[in-house]
Amino acid sequence: MAVIPIIVIASLFLLYMSEETLFPDKLGDMELKLHREGDVAIREIQGSHSAKDNVNPGEAHVARYRNSAGNRATVSLTVAETNQRAVEIVENMNRGMGGMFSKPETLEINGLKVYYTEGGSEYHYYYPKNNLVIWVAISNPDKTYQSRLVIEAVKNIGG
Repeated sequence: MAVIPIIVIASLFLLYMSEETLFPDKLGDMELKLHREGDVAIREIQGSHSAKDNVNPGEAHVARYRNSAGNRATVSLTVAETNQRAVEIVENMNRGMGGMFSKPETLEINGLKVYYTEGGSEYHYYYPKNNLVIWVAISNPDKTYQSRLVIEAVKNIGG
């Protein structure tokens, strides 16, 4: 009987630690206000893509950050089968850019190839990190603010 409480406590601890490594409590000067996962996050991410994008994540997370000055950031994270598949997904996203998004620019941050585009009144950075595909949408138009935030995101989001 004593084994069941130990298993429950260990499971809750592992769940807490996995969320902690995916999304920090703070991103720049913003606090984590919402974390969605599972089917809700999958539907939200699929809803932002057309059928031709073939975005079909098995695991997804969406985090929303905000500060009192009104700055917002939304981080969408999907898990690919392999590191190479995450790179392929990002490359497919690049080929599909257009419409509401500007042509992507390529940056290098902490050794990762990060893509930048604008659209929908937000500033978007997306990249593969290990087997993760991470998309960061920022509301603040200040490039210095964005740069600091994205450097922190690359370092701290997704472990």
